[in-house]
Amino acid sequence: MTAATRRVRLLVALLLDGEVASEVDGLRRALGGGQIGRIAPHVTLVAPVNVRRGEQDEVTSALDALAARTRAFEVMLGPPRTFAPDRPVLYLAVSGGDAELDHLRRSASIGPLASPAGRAERPFVPHVTLASGMSPELLALSARLLAAYERPVVVTRLHLLAQDPLAPGLPWRVHWTGLLGGTTVVGRGGLDLDLTVADGFDPDEAAWVSAAWQDYGRATYGPGWRHDVPFVVVARERTGGVAPRGRIGGVASGELRGGICECERLVVDPARRGEGVGSQLLRHVEKVAAERGCAVVRLPTLEGGQAERFYANRGYERSTTLPAWREERDFVVMVKVLRPRPRASAAPS
Repeated sequence: MTAATRRVRLLVALLLDGEVASEVDGLRRALGGGQIGRIAPHVTLVAPVNVRRGEQDEVTSALDALAARTRAFEVMLGPPRTFAPDRPVLYLAVSGGDAELDHLRRSASIGPLASPAGRAERPFVPHVTLASGMSPELLALSARLLAAYERPVVVTRLHLLAQDPLAPGLPWRVHWTGLLGGTTVVGRGGLDLDLTVADGFDPDEAAWVSAAWQDYGRATYGPGWRHDVPFVVVARERTGGVAPRGRIGGVASGELRGGICECERLVVDPARRGEGVGSQLLRHVEKVAAERGCAVVRLPTLEGGQAERFYANRGYERSTTLPAWREERDFVVMVKVLRPRPRASAAPS
């Protein structure tokens, strides 16, 4: 493992969510912003820093404590501003909450996230980037046309995003989320709950979820209930059994839920498309589903896209439409029956 692969790129930010995030993404799309799909609309507190993977726990522990001692606060987004002439960037100004923003920025910029000694830093200007690389004329025009845009936002969470430093083109993923104030009181009884958000369960959480879900299934559906079983099918180039394993050509994954196989993802290496990798993956998913007692394979895909045609040519039919299911794009659910369902017994005459 090289030094580079032992590192991870981290970014501390305040992510926008809900309706305001959709609004800002609409502005970014209209302005040709190239970050849509790579990172959510956000206010950067600590610019990207490469840290050793073993230091992630230290970072999240420090951020846990920081979030717990910081209360939620309100800011105002807008109107648009630019960094011209220094940088061709159009952004939404962030006003209000100056003390809280500065506190979060300074407190998070410590330990592994501290800037190296001697590095010159730009003055901290809290903002939400809309677009960059624009001509001076377009910058000025866009700022004038959007001058009336303002939106109050209540900041309730702090986020840590992660990215592989060897693949800067991949999307940033949320590695950790902390609720400002640390706990929230729910219900009249004053029950204190520590609410956290992460990109996966730790081992004891995963064990609890598995056991609780099985108990729920048995209580709801009876003793014959079959609990959900995850599956992953991986296609690799054949190497003759000699390590290291061959390059990944594609992956399919999902869950077996009772008599239905939910294929949630089927991804093929772009360099291997048109070579039959996708067809082999799909056939293997169907084989696994049939061997484990599933009667149906079901999967979502973009409506009207190449993937929909791919599945239709392999015996899948439309079942349901999912309007604006992802990134305001319509999806469809495709279904293939692997074997006839048993018919119910006829009622006595």
